[in-house]
Parts: sequence; C-alpha cells; structure tokens
Amino acid sequence: MRAAVLAPTVLLGGAAVGGLVTAVTLLPGPIGLAGAVGLLSFGTFLLWPWAVLPVGIIGGAVVGGLLSRGDVRGYVAVHVLLLAAGYVALAMRHWLRVEARGRRTVGDWGMLSLVAVTALATAYGLAVGNPPSEVLVAAYQIAIIPVYFFLATRTLATPRRLRSAGILYVIIATAFTAFTVAAPGRHGGLLTLLAIPPLVWAAGRTSGWRRTGAVLLAAFFAVDVLLASYRGIWLAAVLTLAILVLRGGRSVRTGLVATAATAVTVAALLALNSGVRERAGEIAKGMEQSAGYRGVESSIGLDVFVDRPLIGAGLGQSTPDTYLPGFTITDVGPVYHAFYVTVLANLGLVGLAFVLWPILRSIRAGLGYRDGLALPFAALSCGFLAAALFAAPTDGHWELGLLPALTLLTARNEFVRHWRTTWPGQAGAIARITPSRMAT
Repeated sequence: MRAAVLAPTVLLGGAAVGGLVTAVTLLPGPIGLAGAVGLLSFGTFLLWPWAVLPVGIIGGAVVGGLLSRGDVRGYVAVHVLLLAAGYVALAMRHWLRVEARGRRTVGDWGMLSLVAVTALATAYGLAVGNPPSEVLVAAYQIAIIPVYFFLATRTLATPRRLRSAGILYVIIATAFTAFTVAAPGRHGGLLTLLAIPPLVWAAGRTSGWRRTGAVLLAAFFAVDVLLASYRGIWLAAVLTLAILVLRGGRSVRTGLVATAATAVTVAALLALNSGVRERAGEIAKGMEQSAGYRGVESSIGLDVFVDRPLIGAGLGQSTPDTYLPGFTITDVGPVYHAFYVTVLANLGLVGLAFVLWPILRSIRAGLGYRDGLALPFAALSCGFLAAALFAAPTDGHWELGLLPALTLLTARNEFVRHWRTTWPGQAGAIARITPSRMAT
C-alpha cells in the first residue's frame, strides 16, 4: 500500500519541480512568478493540507501585495491561485487515498445552498445583460464564503490539524506583524484580530510558559489592532470583546484580564519606536476623515435593491456613468463599500437570507460553550458580521466562511471531549455522532 501511494507522489513531486523550473525560466515576468507560486503552494499543500489556510491567508496578503503592485485584480488573482492550489492538492490526496473524509457540519447544507444561489444569480446576471467581467467580480464576493468554509472543514477535520494550523498561523502572523507594526500608513489589524480571541482562550486554559507566550502574543496583536486606523476592524474587535466578557466563563475572563494588563506594557514599549509613534499619530487624522463617496455609493446600491427587493438585479449589476461628489463620473457597482448593500443589490432579500443562514447557525452553536474554543470563533463571527456593514475588503469577506467553519469544528470537538469524559465506555459510539444530531 505504501509503495502504491509513494510512487505517484514521487512522480507528482518530480513533475511539480520540473514545472516550477519551467515557470520561472520560460514564462514572462509576473506570469512565471505566479506559476512558480502556484506550483510551490501545490507541493506544500499536498504534503501538509492543514497549511492551506494559514499560508493562503497570510501568504496571499503578502504575495498578492508584492505581485499586484496595488492592482486589485492582481491581488485577487493571487488569492484565487492559492485557493485553487489548495483544492487541487486536496483532490489529489483523495485520489491517492491518503486523505480522510472531511468533517460534516450543520452548516454544510446552508453553504451548499449559497453555492447554488450564486450559480443561479450568475446565470440570471448574464441573461439580463450584465457585463461578464462584473458578473465574475460579484460572484467572487459571494462564492468566497463557501469556498473558505469547505476548505476549512476538509483540511482541519481533526483536533491535531486544527492545532497545527493555528500554531503555523500565529508564527507567520507574528513575523509579518513584527516587520509591519512600525510602518506608518499601514491599515492592518485583520490578520492579528483573528488570532487574539483564541490566544485569550489559550491563556485562560494553560499555565506556565504557555500562558505567558499566549498573553504576550495576544497583547502584541492587540496593539496592532489598535493601530489599524480602520473603523471596521475596531468595530469587530469591540463587539468580539463584549461577547467574550458577557458570555465567557472563568477561564476566558482570566485570559482577557491577563491580556489587557500585558497590552498596556507592550504598548508602552512599542511607543519608544518612532515608526509606531508616527503610525499612532495618524489615527486622529483617520478619525477626522469622512466616508467620502462611500455613503453616496451605498445609497445608489440601496436604490437598486428597492427597485428589485426580492432577488436583486442579478450578479454584476451596476449603475453606469454616475457622478460621485468629490470623486468622478464612474460606474457604481456591483461591489459597494458595504457588504450587505452588495448582497441586497445583487441578490436581494433571498440572497441575504442564504448568506446569513449558515453563519447565524454556527454562531448559535458556538455561543453555547462558555469556556470552549468555539466561543472565541463565534464571537469573531459576530464582530465581522457587524464590520461588514461598512467594510469591503479587496479579497472579499472570506472570514465569514472561515470563522463559521472553525466554530462548528471546535464545537464538535468540545462536545465529543465532554461526553467521552462523562461516559468513557461509550467513546466509539460518541465518535460516530454526526453534527446534525449533536445540534439537536
């Protein structure tokens, strides 16, 4: 059996190396570099599938920023490239029979329904004459949610993989933040905010050097979030913190207190750096700036929704040749600077219901674990749902697919751990409990 698996793996590895060399040497400039990144990522994910999300999230932000040089389409292209490499590697592992089946969750049908709705809305948008390029842009904004959800449930199906992916994410995020925290003009906070609640939970559940490390990292990341100069991130952070305070048990609150006290010290030490001080000085300027054309843009999207409230105007809809005060004459849509306006204009109330259904269901499951790891992820889901009122990230609201998946995966782990402790003789039967039965 090992020989049957090893032989194809060696052949695939040799082909990947050959393709990597070819991409770098023969293909022109950015295309060759992108091909090399894709092949290298495929080889990495083929060996370590749990690395898809940590590498894809942070690596996509770094590599996308370097290759795109500020171009949104290039940034998104790199993001899609890494996701595609992860899915292809996962499919190859299933073909080689070295990958177990992904973990089923109560959110699967909701996310599959969202995929179907996106496909139907894409066909409708093309049928009514919306530009194909705009249809593709709008479809990406919706489809990225179930893409991340299923990638998480298929690659992080065991507690060991979750732990490995979490450690890798924190390591990469720490290195990235250490290089950028003193960079004036940076609008960060997203990558670090995702790590803070799980670290707070770990600080309350561990002791010794593990608690010290978790607290220090959470405090360091908290300073980066404070310096984000991004209202959406601040809103997500405040709501997440409020939920942890109100719903968290003793261990969660212990981690919060320790992190808050340490963050004050870390902030004072970082304030000695001139770059950090300059970045902090920009916060006041950012608070004084208005939303500019974003409010007008959102009002146009709401007008589109009012005209077709049930199913929207189809993916890719836009209002051409519109004057935005203080900006220019441009086409408005299909993506607006408010996620819910984007959904309502493109998919209507039906689409909004399909987007929110699996997310809210996961939040309900996660809030029931006052001292479990599912609570931080559920709290983050609530925070980013609120931030989506105003935010429109370049690479889509992928966190609304990732966080529900992590919530449901960790909720199931907590459920199985509890009942194995209560009834150790029934471990085999409990392991076969499906998430749908768990929810009932």
